[in-house]
Amino acid sequence: MIADQLFIRIRRAVKHSALLQRIYAWTEFSLGRIAGVRGRPFLAVDHFCKASRRIEIETPSRRKAREQLRGFLCPNGTKESISSIQEDFLRTSYAKSLRARFLPQPFPMNITFRHNLMPLKAYDPRTGEKGVLILTFNYLFQAFQAIFRASELSRYYWMIFEPSFYRYEDPAYALFQGWNAILQAGNPVIQAGIEAVGCSFHTVPLTSSDWTDSDLFRPIPEVNKIYDLIYIANWSENKQHELLFKSLAKIGGALRVALVGFHWERSREDIERLTKKYGVVDRCEIFEKITPEEVNRLFSQSRVNLLLSRFEAGNKALYEAMFANLPSVVYRHCKGLDPSCINEQTGLLADENELCDAILSALDCPDRFAPRAWALEHTGYLRSTQIVNHVLRELSAVQREPWQTDIAAKVNRPTFVFKNPEDAVRLEPVLQHLLEFVRT
Repeated sequence: MIADQLFIRIRRAVKHSALLQRIYAWTEFSLGRIAGVRGRPFLAVDHFCKASRRIEIETPSRRKAREQLRGFLCPNGTKESISSIQEDFLRTSYAKSLRARFLPQPFPMNITFRHNLMPLKAYDPRTGEKGVLILTFNYLFQAFQAIFRASELSRYYWMIFEPSFYRYEDPAYALFQGWNAILQAGNPVIQAGIEAVGCSFHTVPLTSSDWTDSDLFRPIPEVNKIYDLIYIANWSENKQHELLFKSLAKIGGALRVALVGFHWERSREDIERLTKKYGVVDRCEIFEKITPEEVNRLFSQSRVNLLLSRFEAGNKALYEAMFANLPSVVYRHCKGLDPSCINEQTGLLADENELCDAILSALDCPDRFAPRAWALEHTGYLRSTQIVNHVLRELSAVQREPWQTDIAAKVNRPTFVFKNPEDAVRLEPVLQHLLEFVRT
């Protein structure tokens, strides 16, 4: 807890100081150059990524770091060989810690990273038709390389990477350059990073939000509205709960709010202290460790959904609210969020000064929105499954590889779940096949 609070304070101090940001960028860039000279290409990439992504202002060191990243990440750049980057990564203490963390766990938790790696299609040894794996959470992209002989595995399986981080400057991506892999790049910040730095991945315009289960998240008829607002977010500083509490205090009245979250940097007790600080403790009800079905019921008991994050790689709760036919008020400056998903059908954008008026406007006339209708047309697991199947079918044709069987449908609730439970049984042998590629 103390370490988390100290980290938040240091991060806040750097963010609000141009001088500290310049020093940080210069330091990381310099460390990257030193690592490159020492023949440590992965460590060099790691430092260059930090110099580019962790500051808010443009500096010469940040620009130089991006140029260096272009050499490592762009398929047409002058980069170190991919194998040398992978070998250097395996030498790091972090790679060793990932192996120590996951391999001792019972099967299949050890090779699926607690069910964050999912087989969507089996390899067919008769025809040579590749299988398909999907992996989420950026730190697990590195864990995948630490655990598996990934280059060998790529001969048998297509990989789909589902980012959890809203920026593209991640050293994990350097580990997979040259792969026939798919990166979900529906996040506009990742798209911009790909344009600036380069990428050898095949990209699809999807995020983790686009795999929402439209059958589970839907309006429940004849349920009383108990809450005016619902906000589903972990308790971290990024989610800006203070902004909500300030707005509630300013609006006054008796608006009721359902807060659904979990510990991340801050605890439930920290959030409760904030509600007391702003005088809104009696208007907020806090929920933790509830099921997706309970979340959907809370949506039906609420009038307006909120999203106040500073950045998002893909916010699942926003799309779940849409399918539950709940309009949303969204922080206008949320980095990584596709602004086109908030429109006249789905809700309102608002900055700090507009939030109170936006909340009252959405509450005053919620029937003018039609979020579920928009979501059914533009997102959801059915559409995402079709997009991925189409892309893989086209890529297989270009490479003259067979493609006869489509992927199994999966949904994010909020972690990976097969839409059809029988697919879990059908694809279980894939997990046994993966054991053949575990590093010894």
